[in-house]
Amino acid sequence: MLVVDDHRLFREGLTALIGRWPDFKVVGQAPDGRQAIDLAARLRPDLVLMDVRMNGMGGIDATREITSSNPDCRVVMLSMSSVGDDVLQALASGAHGYLSKDEPPERLRAFLARVMQGEAALSGPIAAKVLASFGSGGPRGAITGESLTRRERDVLRLLVDGLSNEEIAAQLYITEATVKKHIGRVMAKWRMKNRVQVAVYSVRQGLVD
Repeated sequence: MLVVDDHRLFREGLTALIGRWPDFKVVGQAPDGRQAIDLAARLRPDLVLMDVRMNGMGGIDATREITSSNPDCRVVMLSMSSVGDDVLQALASGAHGYLSKDEPPERLRAFLARVMQGEAALSGPIAAKVLASFGSGGPRGAITGESLTRRERDVLRLLVDGLSNEEIAAQLYITEATVKKHIGRVMAKWRMKNRVQVAVYSVRQGLVD
């Protein structure tokens, strides 16, 4: 994991906290987006915790470059800000989640574990703001419900409700592997980077309630 934040005390405190979790390991720290890009290229981390607004290059631009050069790397934004434009730009850049810095440590750990399992991470108030920000119409005119199978629609409906892969599988009486396969197919059809984008654009397009 790479920790990126321009406040040294917060960055080192977060690194020390994560160091007590046996399921995660911090391999590097960076004080800005440009150094984060360089470290990510050299260290190839599985996960990056990225501050949104920093001196120099910000987190959104850095996330766009990191996810483009290393699609397997998952980036989760950490911020005190829940401004709608910041959240939406972060998700559009390829971030797999957007969490408040006020999250309790164990909730942060649980969110990160879900991200590493291929799921999404959005703090509750931020998730509500994301969905409320979307009106009618979408960013890709070619995206329509006609490109989805009935089962893909079923999975999307539960995905938008915030269910995990395990919960979706239980609801639909299918395996978690099948859930991942359906979500992967939707991502491929829509040329999207992660399930967060799939969920919010599904709502924006009116494909689910």
